[in-house]
Amino acid sequence: MILPYFVQSPLLRAVPGVYHAFTGVDPVRGRGSRDRLRQVFSVPPSRLGTLRQVHSGTVREMAETDCDVPGRRWREGDALWTAVPGTGVGVRTADCVPILLAHPDLPVCAAVHAGWRGMVAGVVGETVRAIAERFGSSAVGGLVAAAGPSAGGCCYEIGEEVASLLRGCPGGDRHLARKGEEGKWHADLRQIALEALFAAGISPGRVEAVGPCTVCSPRFHSFRREKSLTGRQLSFIYKWDFSREFTTPQDRTPDEPAKNPHPD
Repeated sequence: MILPYFVQSPLLRAVPGVYHAFTGVDPVRGRGSRDRLRQVFSVPPSRLGTLRQVHSGTVREMAETDCDVPGRRWREGDALWTAVPGTGVGVRTADCVPILLAHPDLPVCAAVHAGWRGMVAGVVGETVRAIAERFGSSAVGGLVAAAGPSAGGCCYEIGEEVASLLRGCPGGDRHLARKGEEGKWHADLRQIALEALFAAGISPGRVEAVGPCTVCSPRFHSFRREKSLTGRQLSFIYKWDFSREFTTPQDRTPDEPAKNPHPD
């Protein structure tokens, strides 16, 4: 099988029971995200939720109708999380920052689409707050997060108005560089996203950036490089439901034999 290009976060790979990928360009023409999920990553599309992204600060808990199922209802938002084993969440990007989060001791995982508008709207911090509201503030310290391939500070050009808005974000000033032309700036949006994760309470040792600048790398779709002709790459995270396959000691009495999940 010819694989699509994708990168992974070593930090997220160390989280038990979680699978994730920041996918890029697929060399197989016509193979859609549904087929990639099922054939390449063994993730059922009917259990992976996505939203209609609108560059907002809106965070939603995944519902069944967010998945690729009959009667799907596209809800608007830019971050989605789930606490149900056997489900996952994803976002689509083509220069904006995809962020994936998980917890090693809790079933929760989340996906965030962070463009400059979403960053200014606080979508990163709102995602962490949503998880804290469900699991308690102590859960924040255990979260692991990765920011994937996006337009880098080398290529992400913005005007003075956007630069002024980004200065209000955590660490915004430190990740803006004036371009030669007056009123033009380069923003390292991925570093600003990491700063937002730190400000939300996740320690730097549990956060990382992975992958190249999407504008520089032909292995990833880039709106700034290709304009309206470009595709979108799916970044997703999925929490396996092992309870359907295995019986743990906590699931039975001491004298009850273990059940064979695949009887003859």
